[in-house]
Amino acid sequence: MKKWVWVVATIVVALLIGGYAYSNHHATAKEYQAAMANGRTAIESKHYTQAESYFQNALKRRLNDKTAQRYLTQTQRYVAGENALEARHFSTAENHYVAVKNTGNGSSVLVTRAKARYKQVKGIKANVKQFKQILSKAQGENKALNYGQSNTTLDELFNNTKFRQSYYKDLYDQALALRKANNAGQTSETSSAASSSSSSADSSSSTTTSSSSASLTSSEKQAAKNYSGSNEYTVTQSQKEIDGKTITAQQIAAARKTIDAAGGNASAMSDQDIRVAMQQANKKNISLSKYTHQYLE
Repeated sequence: MKKWVWVVATIVVALLIGGYAYSNHHATAKEYQAAMANGRTAIESKHYTQAESYFQNALKRRLNDKTAQRYLTQTQRYVAGENALEARHFSTAENHYVAVKNTGNGSSVLVTRAKARYKQVKGIKANVKQFKQILSKAQGENKALNYGQSNTTLDELFNNTKFRQSYYKDLYDQALALRKANNAGQTSETSSAASSSSSSADSSSSTTTSSSSASLTSSEKQAAKNYSGSNEYTVTQSQKEIDGKTITAQQIAAARKTIDAAGGNASAMSDQDIRVAMQQANKKNISLSKYTHQYLE
């Protein structure tokens, strides 16, 4: 009788254990399926961080599951591609997208998106190559002191709407800096040309002042009265200062020597031209000698 009791007890325990194991396995399987389904839904909604969490949860339910691991890796690679694209690391982004779109038995949604991104990155890289060539040409023209032509070449970039996209920000910033340098170069050339012309006019007018003064109109006589130096008629006080301090005659004389020593032609410049050169050098935070080399030679 006792043996039957033990046999029955053993059978009951076995059934209980088997039932628990089956129930637990069934519950785990449902949790796995739910995690995978939620992960796919998150991908469709572009909630990639959530998708990764769901696939990691699925792997906890089924250790080393190839499907869950494939989806997780594919999602991570796609996110890495997006981050690389945003950081303008185009080759790296391209490699990630290739891996995603070549993943078999994974997310078809990610495959489709990766194919589109891959095509986009190929176009961006082609544009970068073209934009660099144009920028290089403009830089060469700047070095040759062809500032106007350099700006004309830069217009090819600035008139291209794609060039304003964030993918080309580094090149865009370089182009802006180059255009600023070209404009400064053109301004300097205009100033130098005007100074030379004024100097020649001053030399000529000095020999004829006495003979022509009698024929001056009243307005011309007033202009002559306002004349206060070589090629200066109506210079405001602020135009004679640096940082609020008046530029002295001694400073002007010293500046002329500096300009001549740096290869400039101070004798062709009026006192106000000298002041302007000093002010521009101060504004650019460079020495007058360096300013002369860059803008007045």
